Amino acid sequence: MGVSVNHLTIRIGGAPIVSDVHIDVRDGQRVGLIGSSGSGKSMIARAMMGLLPVEATVSGSIDVNGEQIVGMQDRDLAALRGAAIGMVFQNPGASLNPLLTVGRQIALPLELHYDLTAEDRQARVLAMMRKVGLDESLVGRHPHELSGGQQQRVGIATALITSPRLIIADEPTTALDSMTQRQIVELLVSLVDEAGAAMLFITHDFSVLAHATQYCYVLDHGTIVEQGRTRRVLAEPSTPQGARLVMAARELTLHGAEGEGGGTRRERAQ
Repeated sequence: MGVSVNHLTIRIGGAPIVSDVHIDVRDGQRVGLIGSSGSGKSMIARAMMGLLPVEATVSGSIDVNGEQIVGMQDRDLAALRGAAIGMVFQNPGASLNPLLTVGRQIALPLELHYDLTAEDRQARVLAMMRKVGLDESLVGRHPHELSGGQQQRVGIATALITSPRLIIADEPTTALDSMTQRQIVELLVSLVDEAGAAMLFITHDFSVLAHATQYCYVLDHGTIVEQGRTRRVLAEPSTPQGARLVMAARELTLHGAEGEGGGTRRERAQ
């Protein structure tokens, strides 16, 4: 299941945040969306999930497997989230419910969308925990008792537990250290590919984008300014805006990786 976004425009208070955006993510494809802070990346992700702020106005089309998201009723959106679309958020500490244990957090989408026995849910939760690299002993822990990397693994497990066909990852590595970032990206890529699902991966990080995606869109001030195969766009951007944003992303990535274990993240990975 993929998603097709056409002529998407989002306004808040009359001001355009996203303008006439077109994005296609085909079934089984990993697509990136790169842009500077405030460019509208997260707004596009939230529009796909039907999670925009109430004051936002939306026009255009977001087609998810034949279902039109724009204008969809809240009840129908709730049924689509979790079952068909999973989302991994930027800050795992803030996105996880602090009152729920790891087991309850991961099981919640199953409770909402499937009629399973408690034993079946528990078995699926434990199997998913193993798949994302979480020890079963953590099942009764709360989010504040976990590291940032463990919290994000819980977030990934929660997003994937219902086997959705589309994963939206909104800056999922931003709050993590460089070593954990690499582990989380590799985990997401392997799980999405194993499931044959589609993924929209949103980031400002040059090295993360190259590793996580096959095709990408470059967003500048709410408008798509360039698109193409990820490695081609990052190596040889064809527009001035694309070149500027890609260079800024590259410099930010390398600057953020300096001083950690000696050398840049790219050097340490070689």
